[in-house]
Amino acid sequence: MSVSVFRMNQEDDSFELGFEIPISREEFFTKFWQRAIEELKIARIQNGIELKKEQLDSTLLDLEKLRIWAQSNLKNNDLEYMVARIDLRINKLPLAFKTDNTILWIG
Repeated sequence: MSVSVFRMNQEDDSFELGFEIPISREEFFTKFWQRAIEELKIARIQNGIELKKEQLDSTLLDLEKLRIWAQSNLKNNDLEYMVARIDLRINKLPLAFKTDNTILWIG
């Protein structure tokens, strides 16, 4: 399994088909992302969290903090994998909001 960002359909709270930003394999997320999230006290980048457009700027700052954490705590393939996924989210999240009311879900 993996952890991804999904866009919610506002009409029925289902996930929009064809839209997904992959974050990480679940095992890697649990082992490294969760540790970093807890150490850095980051609230918006957790499994099961909704993300709204007004939270985008602070979420992007949190992703930058996660990149610094990864560079300090990970090595080799783990570091490359996490930084690549962080960069993907930094680039794709701003484009994911079709309207000001768009809600993304991490899970």
